[in-house]
Amino acid sequence: MNLLQSQFMQLKVLTFCCLLLFVTPGFAQTVPPAPAYGNPAVEECVNTPGCVECVPEINYWVVSSRCCLQKSKCCCPCCEFDVYHSCSEGRVTEQSMESLIQSIDPKAPICIMVHGSFVGWDSVLTDSYNTYLWLRNAAPQMPLNVIFFTWPSDDTPTKILPVDVNILGKRAEYNGHYLTRLIAKLPEHHQISMLGHSHGARTVSSAMHLIGGGSVQGVSLQDCGIHICCRCRHFRIVFAAAAINHNWLNPGERYGCGLNCTDCLINLQNRKDRILLFYPVLAPISRRALARTGFTYLDRRALGNDVNRVHDIDVSECVGAAHMFPNYYRHPQIAETIVPAIYFQNAP
Repeated sequence: MNLLQSQFMQLKVLTFCCLLLFVTPGFAQTVPPAPAYGNPAVEECVNTPGCVECVPEINYWVVSSRCCLQKSKCCCPCCEFDVYHSCSEGRVTEQSMESLIQSIDPKAPICIMVHGSFVGWDSVLTDSYNTYLWLRNAAPQMPLNVIFFTWPSDDTPTKILPVDVNILGKRAEYNGHYLTRLIAKLPEHHQISMLGHSHGARTVSSAMHLIGGGSVQGVSLQDCGIHICCRCRHFRIVFAAAAINHNWLNPGERYGCGLNCTDCLINLQNRKDRILLFYPVLAPISRRALARTGFTYLDRRALGNDVNRVHDIDVSECVGAAHMFPNYYRHPQIAETIVPAIYFQNAP
């Protein structure tokens, strides 16, 4: 049996290598040029000409775990976040967590966006600026607190793509611990929406699984003395190009507690995503990616009553074969579609 498993794994790796020339260009899709540190507003908003004028104020935060340990020998991961603020002039300045908390509008929900793998710091600055405009232009009349959570996703230790993708996937999951610690610092009773792209969807799933009572990599919030009250908060989730197994949110699966505290989850399904076409090749236990399949018939049966909390929205014709997040925030209609989840406008 072990020999068969070994041969099967070798076949999958060989298949992946044969297709690598087809897949790899997707990671280098065109994105807006990265602004210099301290001035992300150099880049024009990509949605519509003059769209900056539609946004009442450019005001968002970037919280980074890039300098934190990404694998801990102790039971509870600990992190001193680096915190940055982008003011109305578009300049990014280093601030404190206390400043972030004091700046939160108590009448507005909090939106936390988590990027995927292979995103460097310069791209974080560019994408956070453009994503902020993308989200705010969709509902400029409604207030929103926006935080971008960034993790070290551009570190490729082996330079072998399938190996590094697996390493980064586990790192994204580990950062679910850090994301819950960020949430625990935010004011109680606050509505929180989370937008996860690619492996960022794994970070969000990991965090919601922890909040729902599960454990990630052998550690739970209870083990660390952290309590996040589900009844005190409302969570809404949006996934874009979600690089997780389509069944991982089912009860008893990897993130089976992830829907326990989730009001609703919107999965932006892209049946044409070229990168995720080969997602099952990366590991012998991988199934098809949630972004491509959506929640299958068997998934919906397994979810039981929780099935009413998940919704697939097909963006295949809009996004096409692209995977990287700029290909999403170039489309204002996608932002307009997820407004109910991001802004807690009404029931999606």
